[in-house]
Amino acid sequence: FPDTTEEVKMRPMRIFVNDDRHVMAKHSSVYPTQEELEAVQNMVSHTERALKAVSDWIDEQEKGSSEQAESDNMDVPPEDDSKEGAGEQKTEHMTRTLRGVMRVGLVAKGLLLKGDLDLELVLLCKEKPTTALLDKVADNLAIQLAAVTEDKYEILQSVDDAAIVIKNTKEPPLSLTIHLTSPVVREEMEKVLAGETLSVNDPPDVLDRQKCLAALASLRHAKWFQARANGLKSCVIVIRVLRDLCTRVPTWGPLRGWPLELLCEKSIGTANRPMGAGEALRRVLECLASGIVMPDGSGIYDPCEKEATDAIGHLDRQQREDITQSAQHALRLAAFGQLHKVLGMDPLPSKMPKKPKNENPVDYTVQIPPSTTYAITPMKRPMEEDGEEKSPSKKKKKIQKKGTGRARWLTPVIPALWEAEAGESLELRSFETISLGNMAKPRLYKKYKN
Repeated sequence: FPDTTEEVKMRPMRIFVNDDRHVMAKHSSVYPTQEELEAVQNMVSHTERALKAVSDWIDEQEKGSSEQAESDNMDVPPEDDSKEGAGEQKTEHMTRTLRGVMRVGLVAKGLLLKGDLDLELVLLCKEKPTTALLDKVADNLAIQLAAVTEDKYEILQSVDDAAIVIKNTKEPPLSLTIHLTSPVVREEMEKVLAGETLSVNDPPDVLDRQKCLAALASLRHAKWFQARANGLKSCVIVIRVLRDLCTRVPTWGPLRGWPLELLCEKSIGTANRPMGAGEALRRVLECLASGIVMPDGSGIYDPCEKEATDAIGHLDRQQREDITQSAQHALRLAAFGQLHKVLGMDPLPSKMPKKPKNENPVDYTVQIPPSTTYAITPMKRPMEEDGEEKSPSKKKKKIQKKGTGRARWLTPVIPALWEAEAGESLELRSFETISLGNMAKPRLYKKYKN
C-alpha cells in the first residue's frame, strides 16, 4: 500500500462533511450583507482620515506656539539640515500629541455579524489623555468630518468612558466609539507593580485609568488575533458561528468576546492537521465539555498579559457548570447527527448522488457525500441504458487484491486510487458492504471497455 499518512493528515475527515454543510450554511446566514460591510468601511475610513487631519491641526498649533515662545526668548542659529533630515521624520511621530489611530474589536478581527452596529477605534496619545484633550479632539473632529465627506455624523463626548462616540444618520444606524489612551498609563502601572516609587503629577482632569488600560488591552488582543487566529483554517468561521450562539443562548453569553476567541484558537490550533468547519466546531465543543472552564479545570490562559491571567476568571461557579453542561448536550446532539439543533437552523436536505453517464467519465477524486458512502442500505448498481441488467455472476465478479494493475483495498477515509492494465479502462460501478467475520470492507467492481 502507498504511504498516505501525510496526505490523510492534510485532508478533512469525510465523516464531517454533513456538519461542514450545516456550519457553512449557518455562517452564510449570519454573515453581514455587502451593503452593511460597505457602510462599516465608509464610516471607519472617514473617521480615520478626519482623525489624521485633527492630529495635523493640533501639531501645527503646538509648533506655532513653541516657535513663538523660542523667538521671544532668544534666537537659535539653525543647524545643518542634511544631518537632521533623516531623523526629523522619525521623531515627528513621537512628538505628536495624537500618535495614531488603530482598529480594534470586531472590525480589526473580521468578526462582524449581521446586525453588529457597534464599531471601535483606539486613539493613541503621547501623554495621558485629559478631558481638555477629549473636548479639543471632538470639537475639531466635527469640522474635519465635514471636510472629508458629505455624510452627516453626530459626535458625542463620553468623559466617563474616556471616549468619543460617532453616530451616522442613515441606515444601518452605526455607532463608532473612539477610545483615548496612552502607553504611559501601562508603563506607570508596571513600575508600581514592580515596587518602584514614582512621583506622578497627573493633571486634575485626567481620564479614567481603567478605561485607558482596557483600550490598550484591546490593542494587544487585535494584534494577537491577526497573528494567530486569522491564518488558522476554519477558526474565524467557527468564532462567528459561536458568537451567534452566545447571542441566542444566554448560558453561553459570559464566553462572548475575548474568552471565546482564545478558546477557539487554542482548540483548533492544537490539532495535528487542518480541519473543516464542522470538525473544528466539534473540537471546540469537546474542549468545553471536558471541563476546561470548571473551577478545578485548567482555565484559559491569556497570552496578552505578562502575568499569568485566566481569561475566564470573571465567571462564577454556576456559570461555569452551566456552560459545561450545555457544551456536553451540544456535543451529544452533534454526535447523533443533530448539529442543526445546536446551530438553531432547519436540517439541510441530503445531497443525492447523480447517476454517472457512460459518455462522461466520473472524477472519483471529488469527495463523495456521506449519504452515499456511509449509507446503511447498500446502493444498488444503476441499470444499463437498454434496461437489461447483467447476470448476478458477472455482477459479483471480484477484483483481485494482488497483482499489478489491480484496484487496491483502501479505507473510506482515503480517496479511491485506480490503476488499470495497458489497454483497459477501469470504471467504478458501485460500493457495497460485505461481512467478513467481524470486519467490513467495501467491495469494488470493475468494468472493462474495449
